[in-house]
Amino acid sequence: MARNELILTDVTKRFGGLTAVDALSLKVESGQIYGIIGPNGAGKTTVFNCITGIYKSEEGSVNWRGEEIRGMTPYQIVDRGIVRTFQTIRLFSQMSVAENIMSGRHIKSRQSWWHGIIHTPGSRRDELENWKKVEEQLDFFRLGEYAASPTGSLPYGIQRRVEMARAMAVDPTLLILDEPAAGLNDKETLVLLETIFKIRDKGVTVLLIEHDMDMVMEVTDYLTVINFGKQIAEGTPEQIQKDSAVIEAYLGSEDDDDE
Repeated sequence: MARNELILTDVTKRFGGLTAVDALSLKVESGQIYGIIGPNGAGKTTVFNCITGIYKSEEGSVNWRGEEIRGMTPYQIVDRGIVRTFQTIRLFSQMSVAENIMSGRHIKSRQSWWHGIIHTPGSRRDELENWKKVEEQLDFFRLGEYAASPTGSLPYGIQRRVEMARAMAVDPTLLILDEPAAGLNDKETLVLLETIFKIRDKGVTVLLIEHDMDMVMEVTDYLTVINFGKQIAEGTPEQIQKDSAVIEAYLGSEDDDDE
């Protein structure tokens, strides 16, 4: 039986007089692909920022595998196996694909920078282990042919895969994806879908925000819908598609835009 790995209880985040996240509660099970959806400005990315330590919520609990992580630094949270990507790609454009993936391994290093400079046996073992992990991600994400290419010279869809490969190089237990399909064409989105399923099949739990509703309904096991920072629905994709509050707040807003 799957266990609850990530539990948010009454999480509230305010910016001055604006309540961006309002008493949000959700439970993400081990091995799930869990989605958070809602209109623009609903508070979705703020939720991710509260989970990953970029923001500290004023109220509520963020519990990871039985440990309270609210108030921890992003570094401490990554060290516990929670890794994220961002809505806007954050790669080193002049560095190669392999070097970008390697940059995600720094948190796993057991040696200090000084050991790296003087090339101790421990630092050499670290480097060999890290490059082995890079090679694994190049293969997993089908990026081998681009390994030596400057990342900034590559198509947007390839850069998205590089960003995910860098995150996976950290060996996460929970991978958080912030709008991974943004800017992708249909073919690239299909590759993304296949990749997310492959990540789940490796035993990694996935939590994502996404505006591509077709993609969300196909890839997720369970969804939470928020509007103005509050949860308005939760359930399977089939349940969410039939929920009147969701149709009005989210799907209905798209209809209004077409008028």
